[in-house]
Amino acid sequence: MKTLIELFDQEPIYNYLAATVFEPDRVCFLGDYESLDIDVSSAAHEYAQLVGLDCSFSFSAADSDNYDEMRRKLKELIRRETEAGNECFIDVTGGRDLALVAAGSLIPYDAKIVYYDRSINAFRHLGEERLTGVDIGLSCDAFITIAGGTVYSDSRNKKFTDEEWEIIRKVIGVCFKNRDVWNRFIKYLQKVAKGENERVADDLNVDAVFSFDDGDGKTFRCHEEIMRELAAAGIIEYLRFSPDKKRVRFSFINREMAMLLVNEGVWLELAIYLAGIESEKFFDVQSSVKFVWDIPSRSESLEEIVDRPVPRNEVDVVLTRGVLPVFVSCKTRMPTNDDLNELYALRKKFGGELAAAVLATTKSVDRKSPIWERAEEMQISIIDERYFENGTVMKQLEKVTELK
Repeated sequence: MKTLIELFDQEPIYNYLAATVFEPDRVCFLGDYESLDIDVSSAAHEYAQLVGLDCSFSFSAADSDNYDEMRRKLKELIRRETEAGNECFIDVTGGRDLALVAAGSLIPYDAKIVYYDRSINAFRHLGEERLTGVDIGLSCDAFITIAGGTVYSDSRNKKFTDEEWEIIRKVIGVCFKNRDVWNRFIKYLQKVAKGENERVADDLNVDAVFSFDDGDGKTFRCHEEIMRELAAAGIIEYLRFSPDKKRVRFSFINREMAMLLVNEGVWLELAIYLAGIESEKFFDVQSSVKFVWDIPSRSESLEEIVDRPVPRNEVDVVLTRGVLPVFVSCKTRMPTNDDLNELYALRKKFGGELAAAVLATTKSVDRKSPIWERAEEMQISIIDERYFENGTVMKQLEKVTELK
């Protein structure tokens, strides 16, 4: 395929899927005047770099509510490319209704048309009995990029040894076993893990009282059983309790593990992350994905964008399965309507109709509760404590990311 004419659509993946599958020499985007701004050009070139797509891009605008104008623009693009000897295809997966009709009317003029059929995960060549299967995987960064964002921090910065990952798995088990008191216990560790004017684990050795009052009426206590379980997991060592159980001494094995341990929410995130990477279904899995709603231009670096007050988000876990992304929000409390609304908006903006959204929680959510019913209405799946208890988190992630 020499040239692909792409009807620009608000569904991000549909604007780039055909180009990624067919790898044309040239992609001509045709869309509304307001949709084809400078950010679209930046996104296209950034995406091409991410996925190794070697093609040129051009952008033409037309009123998608004006049939005659859309048809005229399409004919001009086809004539220009065919006169140059370029085999030319139109992808009608995206685009407005009139644009699709205009494209269809050009079939008698030797316009070759392709359409992505998600039910079979393949492109249909309209007018021919031919299919082109979609057997590709896209990274988490790619989905953010085509929607006009840029990832500036993700789990690729978290490098653990095999031994540390084994410790992490064990601590996840300790966390879920003690989930009713976990957050309160971690707040105790946060207090004792740093001295005055120090950061957490500046000193790996901790010598602290067993319980104390913070002066605001809040009492923080050590939990002997959890401490022993953490020692058995290997994340702390040299654990000792004073004979009168008024003091506790221990050491973190290293600062990286200490920083994880004093973060009460990270263990749920890591449980989802591990379920994703241990599955054979997912192409890419990243955690703590931070991104801005902007793309660097030739005159501005990513660092300059991040320093500006631009809209930004952090997603606890992002997974991709083929051409389908899934955004996961993790909560160590009962989810709220605000949580659902935020996740829904994120999925719609950066994933589109193919994307899935999951809210994971350490709490048990009643299937007949308003929150569960609201989540179903918004097409958001909930993975609650029951999935973690019966070990089916991976299967549930795979289920919600099946193309339907």
